Amino acid sequence: MKKLLLFFIFIQFNLCANADYELKLYEKVLPAIFHKQPLKVFTDKDAKILLRDSDVFIIVHSCDNAVLLIGKKFPSLPNKCKAKPLFSTNYLSYHNQKNSFGAFYWRKGRPQLKFKEIILEKFNIILPNSLKEYIDD
Repeated sequence: MKKLLLFFIFIQFNLCANADYELKLYEKVLPAIFHKQPLKVFTDKDAKILLRDSDVFIIVHSCDNAVLLIGKKFPSLPNKCKAKPLFSTNYLSYHNQKNSFGAFYWRKGRPQLKFKEIILEKFNIILPNSLKEYIDD
């Protein structure tokens, strides 16, 4: 019983640590790319929970006012919102969404950061030199 309790405590601690790491990464990377702070973003449910306590992001309720979208699932977006840049929170969204310029996700317990060069050019997004090593070939 003690081992099971310790296992659940370890899992909870690990999940909280990952969420803090993600938030810190978003707070450093995205404002450096878009040169704005606070940054107006439209998010899915999961990203909204993660970003709600951030001073760097303002979560807007309509994508009309957003600079970018953050998340993985946007089931019913108007066409004008589908043309905004998307920072994906999982690999499938990054790979499948036409407007996904970058992604942060976990793979085998390790953080992955990637950017698509073609989509960066499409939106005239210039990465800082410190992030150019994460451009996907």
